[in-house]
Amino acid sequence: MTVFKNFILKISSLRFAISLIIFIAISSGFGTLIPQGNNQQEYIDFYNETPILGFIDGKYVLKLQLDHIYTSNWFVFSLILLCISLAACSFRRQIPSLKAALKWTDYKVEKRFYKLQLLSNYEIKRDGDHISEADRLLRKKGWSISKFENRLSARKGLIGKLGPIVVHIGLIILLIGSAYGNFTIQSKEQFLKLGESLDLINESTNSKVTIKLNNFLIERESDGKPKQFISNLDFFSEEPMLKEIKTTKVNYPIRFKGLTIYQADWSVSNIIIEIDDILYQLELKPIPEIGDQIWGLLIELGKENKKNYLLTIDNENGPLKISNIENFSESFVYLNNDPTEINSSKLSLKKIIPSSGLIIKNDPSIPFIYLSFVLIISGTILSLIPTNQIWILINENTNKLIIGGISNRNLLGFKKEFLKLSDEIKNF
Repeated sequence: MTVFKNFILKISSLRFAISLIIFIAISSGFGTLIPQGNNQQEYIDFYNETPILGFIDGKYVLKLQLDHIYTSNWFVFSLILLCISLAACSFRRQIPSLKAALKWTDYKVEKRFYKLQLLSNYEIKRDGDHISEADRLLRKKGWSISKFENRLSARKGLIGKLGPIVVHIGLIILLIGSAYGNFTIQSKEQFLKLGESLDLINESTNSKVTIKLNNFLIERESDGKPKQFISNLDFFSEEPMLKEIKTTKVNYPIRFKGLTIYQADWSVSNIIIEIDDILYQLELKPIPEIGDQIWGLLIELGKENKKNYLLTIDNENGPLKISNIENFSESFVYLNNDPTEINSSKLSLKKIIPSSGLIIKNDPSIPFIYLSFVLIISGTILSLIPTNQIWILINENTNKLIIGGISNRNLLGFKKEFLKLSDEIKNF
């Protein structure tokens, strides 16, 4: 029992909670720097050549579960430990503090008033009913009152004491929701061409959502570099019958029926080209060996003496570069321009078909995350509300009216209110 009590005392301390939060933050930083969820051989190949911190090679990356930090045993355990720490802190400190605040403190003797933050005392006439008048005045201004014959206690802003507890509950829900999301989140990257549709089926509810790409636009800087990718999407659901049109951009995701859709990438997926009066739709592939965001394919051209040519393109407007792989000579074919003759074949570029790269995520923890943020923000706002208390005592032996007060925050602001109330009460 003593060991358990010492354990609770240890983990409910502020120092322990802060240390744990720092550890989780550093771990999350590593999770950002180290690619997560890749093939194990990739970690061995890469980190054997460039070890983390100079000594953590691929073998230790896998052994320490750094390839899946957010679902690793030690990371989940640290989240659970932080939840226990927050709960223990609430039960040991915040809840007893709230219970103590709910109890009325009765000041019966004058000397106790001199320990308060604020104090006023006045000489009064015997025939005045200052306690009853003060009771009416304070109630009118929203104070809660506990009244006796020659004294009263008043308090306001007690709801502020709930703030830290609400924040702790919000943080616990956030941690649980984040851990739940790490294990249940589903993510899919998909390239859609104009007019192409994608069916997404929720296996638990057997409901289907269809996504169709209506339009895709690339905004570019004056130097031609991509500035923004914009996708216009149709959403269709049979149960209930629902059809919506939404637009997503980079950093502006779409949320629909529990799905979050991010604009992530783009590509040139196909070209329509006419070769010797015959139309072909050719599918292009990325060629990272040549450069970033270059797509192409290898084809044969020529009516009799056929030769291999590499077709490459790097943007949605063209031109199409045609390279002879034997002598590295280059020709360019422009969109909707006159045919270009290459090795006795006539080529003309009719259409360039870009694709929108979308990341589609289904995260069941999103409602928990939103709820936690609502609680954390609400609790923080509640914590800003000061709890003010006033005590009033009439010393019948000396005919003195003693008024004292305390505040747990913004004492300067409360002092102005206290002095004003004291002036009004002494004049009854």
